[in-house]
Amino acid sequence: MSFDVKYAVCGNTSAPTGWAHPSSSTETHELIYCRRGRIYIAEGFDRFVVSSGEVIILPAGTRRYGYRGCDAPTELYWVHFSGELGTLPHISCPDGERLNRLFADLIYYSRTPEYEDEACRCVLCLILYELQRASAVGEDDPNARLYAMCEWIAENSNRRLRVCDVASHFSYNEDYITRLFKRHYKGGIKAYIDSARIKRIRGLLLSTNMRICDIAEACGFPDSKGFQKFFKYHEGVSATEFRELYFGNAKPPAGGDDAKGSE
Repeated sequence: MSFDVKYAVCGNTSAPTGWAHPSSSTETHELIYCRRGRIYIAEGFDRFVVSSGEVIILPAGTRRYGYRGCDAPTELYWVHFSGELGTLPHISCPDGERLNRLFADLIYYSRTPEYEDEACRCVLCLILYELQRASAVGEDDPNARLYAMCEWIAENSNRRLRVCDVASHFSYNEDYITRLFKRHYKGGIKAYIDSARIKRIRGLLLSTNMRICDIAEACGFPDSKGFQKFFKYHEGVSATEFRELYFGNAKPPAGGDDAKGSE
């Protein structure tokens, strides 16, 4: 999924009780994410109530204004952009934790001279993706179930997972989730679980100077031998060799224990 958009400007607003969105009509779309409180906003003759956790996209060229002051102190993020809206939802309720992180990044990039507008555009695209994803699937949609399972597997890749663990957590039949993954991932759910674990291991190898034995423990292996066997089977080289392919004789970035005795 891609978005043909151009970033314009962003910001965050902490408004007191009684604040109303100023009247305007711009050549850019305005996306507003209400973090706390509730805002009353009109788009032409249509009126909307945007509550905490909700997002509204106001299209370019239409007069927008607050038709009523907010009932309590309100916090919101906003961003202006141009381009095609496509099938983006008018109002949505995406994952708040992700959106807070993305908007924090967007604000940071926009205020840091070293970053060009392209960095802001990239984060904007991620925000739009979250809105699209939130509106495209519902709780009863198999794609939503699959996405939730993939997220849970990634979050728990620091331990040994079995198909029965995933099935038990989501109260699904093992055969059902096996078939569901098989339709979307060539290797099936077992391969997906292993790939999530390998991804975590690679991240620790390349972004920290943790010892191999400590990485093994952090990823749920009872001993280094089993860890090394697992890693070499999937990557074709040992964990130490994998590190050396990237760093040579240089040390990996600081961020873990001392790298002495990495085997």
